[in-house]
Amino acid sequence: MKLSKRYILAVAAVLAACAAVQASGAGFKLSAVGTELGKPADENAEIPKYKLKVKKGETVTLVAEGVVLPRGGAAAPGDIDAGAWLFDDEAFKLVPPEKAKSDKTKAVVALTALKPGTARVRFVGDILGRYHKFDVMVEVVEK
Repeated sequence: MKLSKRYILAVAAVLAACAAVQASGAGFKLSAVGTELGKPADENAEIPKYKLKVKKGETVTLVAEGVVLPRGGAAAPGDIDAGAWLFDDEAFKLVPPEKAKSDKTKAVVALTALKPGTARVRFVGDILGRYHKFDVMVEVVEK
């Protein structure tokens, strides 16, 4: 039995749609390694803003973890389709990532604070076709 390309594509599209329908929501959970990031000031804002305080010369590691919320089930880690951390390279120095096994559910960045002041670090990401933005307002203080 020979299947046509159209038939195979149609079946693939239906299966992909079924997988997307199973999830009733998807998003990101932000955290900072070794410190409490807390909750955003206004969770309903278009771009939720978190606050973080670090000392000049200190390195902070920020993590955006993909989360899928299946219908009737508990939240579970989900693969991120795309994700990037954006920051001012005059305020922060990017610390090269450690060579480790790649985790497709997380987007991680390590930054060293270079100068005192307040600077924004933005995360933009896509999970299951849902686009999200988050800001982390980092206050850098002298040692």
